[in-house]
Amino acid sequence: MTTFFIREVRMQSGEHIPLLVSGSPLGLPVPLATRFVLTQFRPKGLKASSIRQRLSALALAYTFFAKHGIQLDERAAKRQFLSLEELVALSDYCRRTQKIGTQRVVGPGYAALRFRVATDYIRWVSEPIISRIVDDSRRDAAMGALQSFLQRARTVAPAPGRRDASVVPGERLGFTPEQRALFLRVIEPGCCDNPFRPQLQFRNYVMLQLEFELGPRGGEVLGLKTRDVDFSVEPASLTIHRRHDDPEEPRTSAPATKTFGRLLLLDAKLRDLLDEWITRHRANRQQFPAAAKHPYLFVNYRGEPLGSRGFRKVVEKLRRHYPILAGLCHHLLRHDWNDRWVELNEEEGSDPEISLRDQKYAMGWSPTSTMPLRYARRAIRNAANKKLLRMQQKGWKK
Repeated sequence: MTTFFIREVRMQSGEHIPLLVSGSPLGLPVPLATRFVLTQFRPKGLKASSIRQRLSALALAYTFFAKHGIQLDERAAKRQFLSLEELVALSDYCRRTQKIGTQRVVGPGYAALRFRVATDYIRWVSEPIISRIVDDSRRDAAMGALQSFLQRARTVAPAPGRRDASVVPGERLGFTPEQRALFLRVIEPGCCDNPFRPQLQFRNYVMLQLEFELGPRGGEVLGLKTRDVDFSVEPASLTIHRRHDDPEEPRTSAPATKTFGRLLLLDAKLRDLLDEWITRHRANRQQFPAAAKHPYLFVNYRGEPLGSRGFRKVVEKLRRHYPILAGLCHHLLRHDWNDRWVELNEEEGSDPEISLRDQKYAMGWSPTSTMPLRYARRAIRNAANKKLLRMQQKGWKK
């Protein structure tokens, strides 16, 4: 049976396009799958990571069709498509992991995406075949059969599940006060408990302080360029840009900014840290020899733009050295930022609507976003319970 892989190609414009290839990771692209990507995914402006996810679902569908001897073009010509039994089998197949020797299932959202990609592909393959039928009545009947098939498919599709804004199993929270104090202490350069190599301690400190103080996403941190920091104004500022398909991007797996671009002001401490990093450390050609070849702010030990793997290793090392930080990841710092924002709002008695508006801007969320409820869960829970205790202690008169 043919094995499928996802291979990413980079266009001259800087755009990264994932393609489904067969046989080996360096195999030739699957022609129909390539057309499917270029006509169905690319025009929607999906990120490369989102296209990869859908191509993985398409590879799963190809495997299912091969195992069951399903030839989509023949089925479309006969107006048969998939039977109800085959649709049920496809729905079950979309729930399975593809790891050998395991019976685990994937999350409901991903299973639903897989099934939707498979049925969308069947529709996409079938419609041109049906459109070539000369007889009007036969063509209309075939199109009606296709619509009936798609309606039948929806009845057996994996349910995507519902998100509850208040209760999420395994929810991610910001730091506890003890975790926060430990984190801020051990990342200090020169600290005896700092687990990083001396030559990378300052880089990691600046990077983690930037995440802690401003709450950007990981992709936003990796996409920062030195010119995004403006020291010519007072206070200094940092601008987060959306730079999809950037011609300057040399990394195969390019980081992306999912949220809106925004300008964020820096206090004196963070400004000085960034200034020292750019002018003294990053500019040191003995320490980071390749840093002069590109504009990206954070670099690896060779001076090349820091990649996602190296970025994750920073928090992985902290987790290994300090079990109390077992849940630490870069995105937890974004949650912690939102916790502290809500706590500050409570302390200052700020207008809730204005504070919420400003919080959405600082995070790059749309004005209608419900993300603040999800990201500041610990602070919201603590504030609600404090008020709940005050209500119980008030001694209401009957």
